[in-house]
Amino acid sequence: MKIKNILIGTGVVFATGMALYHACVINKAKEFEAGLDKSPESMDEFVLYGGKLKDYNDQTMRDLKLGAFFGGMQLDFSDVVTDKDHYRMDVNIVNGGMNIIVPDHFKLKITDSCKFGGIADNTVCQDPENAVALSVFADITCGGLNFENATE
Repeated sequence: MKIKNILIGTGVVFATGMALYHACVINKAKEFEAGLDKSPESMDEFVLYGGKLKDYNDQTMRDLKLGAFFGGMQLDFSDVVTDKDHYRMDVNIVNGGMNIIVPDHFKLKITDSCKFGGIADNTVCQDPENAVALSVFADITCGGLNFENATE
């Protein structure tokens, strides 16, 4: 009888903890979403409990914010138009993942805070002398972020 009560109690504590964790992450996601640029030319993206695949062909690159909460996305910037020599990307991931494809003339500078997650920079800048700088500021909790060049 004691074992049964211990197992039931443990299950209740676990389920309560998971529910509270999900509620906190959902709240964080809603706050993140409220801070996104909603203008038509914005490149800001957000996903909660889902997935997204987006291609930015022939769009003008801008500073942007990206968020993935219990979901993932792949964003293809390989054919963006650049009119500046420096851009900023703010990334927030909680229990999710992102794959970001950048042009081969981008040079990444990544500043990150990873907790139970990580970042992979698989990019190669083909022309470092004339590169476009992309400063990435990433906050990752239980997730991953991958940068790569487009494959021909």
